[in-house]
Amino acid sequence: MRIIAFVALCFNLVFSFGISVRTVPYFVSTQWLSEHLNDKDVVVLQVGFSRNEYKYGHIPNARFLWFNSLAPSNPDLNTEMPAVAEAKNVLESLGISKDSKIILVFAGQNVTTTTRMLLALTYFGFGNQIGLLDGGLEAWKSEGRDVVKGISEVKRTSLTLNIVPDVITDADWVKQNLSNPKVMIVDARTKTFYDGNGGGVARQGHIKGAKNLVYSSMLDSTGKIKSKNDLQHVFDSVGVAKGTTIVTYCHVGQQATLVYYAAKYLGYDAKVYDGCFEDWNVRDDSYPVEKVEKKQ
Repeated sequence: MRIIAFVALCFNLVFSFGISVRTVPYFVSTQWLSEHLNDKDVVVLQVGFSRNEYKYGHIPNARFLWFNSLAPSNPDLNTEMPAVAEAKNVLESLGISKDSKIILVFAGQNVTTTTRMLLALTYFGFGNQIGLLDGGLEAWKSEGRDVVKGISEVKRTSLTLNIVPDVITDADWVKQNLSNPKVMIVDARTKTFYDGNGGGVARQGHIKGAKNLVYSSMLDSTGKIKSKNDLQHVFDSVGVAKGTTIVTYCHVGQQATLVYYAAKYLGYDAKVYDGCFEDWNVRDDSYPVEKVEKKQ
């Protein structure tokens, strides 16, 4: 009876206080998607820079999500979060409703463009209703599963977006927390850029005190996400303790989102510095940058 009462209490908490539960896996297997592809609330979005690639071949019922529609650029910064009105229009045009279970698919090796879309959808309130197809379109095709051409017709919906602002942060918040032992700044770029060798930017190197956790270390040799144990080992290797808030950044806000999503998968509190190093390195010296000193 106590167990039944506890379960009932959990359900009451969910419905009374709006505690959301994950409705799709963080990383969706091809088998899971195959079994749920025709569910009325499942929406598959193939992310890309060009609709032509989508037209050439996509998972049945998949819709095309243009990367720049949810990651616009401006004269100062690339790959920023869109305005609410812009995002609302895009998501409604894709037929997304408040109950949609959204599976994002990447083609080729474009995993970080797709995790950037996951970040945007989390920001706009779909965090527990979204998942990434593990291995992307290539994994789907390698198993001989159906691929179709053309453009899928979509019925427009109407949405009210619920913003989750803590998904991203800015330079001032990062600056204020550089010495906070409960916050770890994580640089998702390759070691060359982290060390300060290249990049064509005003100040080469990395945010002072940041740890280097390269985005590609989240994936195995096949392009799929590593096991939880292997991922945890990667995070442990740079000293990320549980209870720590992880703030990821990269060049412009793509690579960092893969590390962010892996961190959430492992149960960390995480956010993305949306301006990334593109924003930080052009500021004054009160936003410190350091290099890795070369060994003599």
